[in-house]
Amino acid sequence: MARLNNINRDELSSSDQEYYDSIVGSRGSVRGPYGVLLHSPDLASRIAHTGTYVRFELDLPESLKETVIITAAREIRNQYEFAAHARLARAAGVAESTITTIAQGKSIDSLPEDEKLLVTYAQQLIRDHKIQDDVFNAVSEKYGIKKTVDITALIGHYLLVGQILSAFEVDLAEGMTAEITD
Repeated sequence: MARLNNINRDELSSSDQEYYDSIVGSRGSVRGPYGVLLHSPDLASRIAHTGTYVRFELDLPESLKETVIITAAREIRNQYEFAAHARLARAAGVAESTITTIAQGKSIDSLPEDEKLLVTYAQQLIRDHKIQDDVFNAVSEKYGIKKTVDITALIGHYLLVGQILSAFEVDLAEGMTAEITD
């Protein structure tokens, strides 16, 4: 059971309702981490703003962004984040075998090269708190420095979101299925 209830628009002060509206405007509704984050409306808005950039404006194919996001979710074992983004990964054309490989923590050797490179980058950053030079150089050579910074921020953003979901024990929404196995 979630530790905090989701905040509804009418529970916010009139000045804080703009934060709620902004989140709805960028995401279609308030759900997952944002229902809880709205207990601190200004923080919710700032996190949503960063999320809007890394999720919707980062110039990287949707399939690769979602692969990075589900990797971050898997590494911190967050079922909500994984389930939400596995659905989006499927819609973006990520192969079911890639999603299953990541969910089950299996060897990524069989993944397509672009996916394998970004999964390795994310895993090293999260697991080891360091990226090996050869992996960093491969990502920066392939994507350039700006996009490497953006990819790193994408990982960091979803670590933050995943930790919010975990700390407040946000339950899987109706229709979501836990996919991460250990």
